[in-house]
Amino acid sequence: MDFDTYYAKVHGAWLGRVSGSHFGAPLEFRPFSSTQKKYCAGGQKEITGYVKPVDADQVNDDEIYEIVGLVALETKGVDITSEDIAREWDKRLYKMQFTAERVALKNIRKGIMPPDCASEANGNIWYDAIGGQMKADIWGLVAPNCPEIAARYAEIDGKVAHQGVGVEGEIFVAGMISNAFGESNVKELIHKSLELLPPESVYRQFVEKTVSIHQKHKSWRPAREEMLQEWHKIRQELRKSAAFRRRVVFLNRLVGGLHVLPNAGVIVLSLLYGADDAIDPFGRTVCLGGMMALDTDCNCGNIGAIMGTILGAKGIPSAWQDPLKDTFHTYVKGYEHWKISELAQRICQVGQVLAASGQDSEM
Repeated sequence: MDFDTYYAKVHGAWLGRVSGSHFGAPLEFRPFSSTQKKYCAGGQKEITGYVKPVDADQVNDDEIYEIVGLVALETKGVDITSEDIAREWDKRLYKMQFTAERVALKNIRKGIMPPDCASEANGNIWYDAIGGQMKADIWGLVAPNCPEIAARYAEIDGKVAHQGVGVEGEIFVAGMISNAFGESNVKELIHKSLELLPPESVYRQFVEKTVSIHQKHKSWRPAREEMLQEWHKIRQELRKSAAFRRRVVFLNRLVGGLHVLPNAGVIVLSLLYGADDAIDPFGRTVCLGGMMALDTDCNCGNIGAIMGTILGAKGIPSAWQDPLKDTFHTYVKGYEHWKISELAQRICQVGQVLAASGQDSEM
């Protein structure tokens, strides 16, 4: 595609990612019933915009790792490894690490490199939590319409802190972002991106089940309930074989909401119920992600990035864009302060280098 088209979609994706994170942060892990009571008038109304004024200076931990991934590509080149990314984590991260990423970073600083730093044997009971999925966007953005390449980078990055379905979540969302440069129908987008995973993948099977649940229900609320019932069946099976600490600390009914699978279900249902909205497909889809609860800042960030890629920057209403003030901040040493427009430009430049490298390798 021409550069202007590429830039418009990357710009839209990052506006969507940041606005989704800001929207979802006040709702993060708020019980579903509480969100319904406070913001939805007992389920009769629905959220249609930010629930809290946007603080443009606020840092969300979710995007930190995507910036490190971008820097790793810029400094190490297109042939980066999981260890390259791990060393960038060690060099540049200094605040707001949680669950799998926190354990992995501690292991890295002990000299334990991927994939071992992500293993339960080295204390990482969170290896299939949401963290890989939340940081997937950057790999799709640098590989537009090249889902296999996006998936390869997502796997490289995912193995720094995750294993199994934890990595597959990053592959799937990276694939959706990459495919969204050329596919605007979300049903097709989901289908094409699932093909990056093997048929026996539990992650793929769960997403396919979620799609079938959507087909049964006109409303998102009963669909959400059935999706979570399916997740809790899987959670109970995981508990049977889990070691004591993982079973008690992570795979309980409450904290289990950090697992990648139910959050993948939220992303998929939000896209399926919201993307065809006639008035504001971006806002409707992001708001659905927030109303469905669980890890809302991660989910709404991913949803925003997917929809932003489909719609481009001009497709995101000013009510969602303007409060951001074209501003984005991180806790990444040397890369703390950004203009979203300039970050999009930088992502596109890396994408061009990557595309040129791929063309050269085929000659």
